[in-house]
Amino acid sequence: MAYLYRLGVLEATSGWQPLPEPVRSSPMSSARKVFTLALSVGILAAHPCGAELVRADRVELQLPDGGMTLLWPPGSKSRFKHRLFDVTIEVQVEGRRYFDYWKPACTSAGHPDAIAATYQAGTLPRTDEYLYSKISRYSRHGISTTKGSWLEHCLIFHSGELAAKLTISLPKSAPERGEITAAEIEKILASARLTAASVEDRGTSDPRIVLEMPDAIVPAGLPTYDFNFEHNRLPFSITVTLSDPEWYETAKLLNKASAMGWEVGSLARTDEYFYYFLRHTFALGFRAEGMTAQIDVSVNKSSSDGGNITKEEIERVLASARVIPAGELDKK
Repeated sequence: MAYLYRLGVLEATSGWQPLPEPVRSSPMSSARKVFTLALSVGILAAHPCGAELVRADRVELQLPDGGMTLLWPPGSKSRFKHRLFDVTIEVQVEGRRYFDYWKPACTSAGHPDAIAATYQAGTLPRTDEYLYSKISRYSRHGISTTKGSWLEHCLIFHSGELAAKLTISLPKSAPERGEITAAEIEKILASARLTAASVEDRGTSDPRIVLEMPDAIVPAGLPTYDFNFEHNRLPFSITVTLSDPEWYETAKLLNKASAMGWEVGSLARTDEYFYYFLRHTFALGFRAEGMTAQIDVSVNKSSSDGGNITKEEIERVLASARVIPAGELDKK
């Protein structure tokens, strides 16, 4: 028995089944679809300055009027693990531009000879444009070395305006011990396909990528999604990050884990949250129904000095942020 992860739903399949061909669409029409699903705007007439209620996926924010633009398709990161053994899989979906950005991670090109020697380029039964390598590492997150005890399988490919990266990490001895076979790894990598699904249909994996896995591989928490917006009138941008509920405590350590000198602030909120700011960067994190939400605001330095948007205005935006409950979302 294998499992097909598609449209955010875990579906049982009998054995390894062929997957549908990737759905391709023009970048313009696909971008409109993503924008429509990810962002909706309504004017709040009661606000004296003419604010807008902006919904980014399930997060609502009250912003200065002028509108927001989704800069590129939402990014995501999904993690899977073996039920019994130390085998992990990380799946990333981003905009098409990331295919080139990821090349140094998956190929030996541009690396010094000592590092390039740790990369072994491979082929897969795929018909799309892809790059695949096996990389020898000292440990799971260690340096690349031919004498390492860890093996990383790295695959990148693209379709339409999306790109995907799969990273399978395991001890080099895992296949010898029968924890996972080389054939199973190849089938996972060969099965991966991008689709035109909406991120709103998600579950335990990003619905825009389809991949088949052995039943011993299961999700390790909920995926993380990033939505990047830019204000159409004022020079500031917002990133909305939705992640697993357990991620809150880790995200809260931002001011301690970073050497950037974040200051701790307070907002007109009654829920559990953290708020940090540093010059022209602001970060809010809070718990919500079934997720952790983080809102990051970045202001162009020259615009802030010019008085186009103030720290107080940004704090009002962050204070207004909320996650729409699932039941309420169904009624909208």
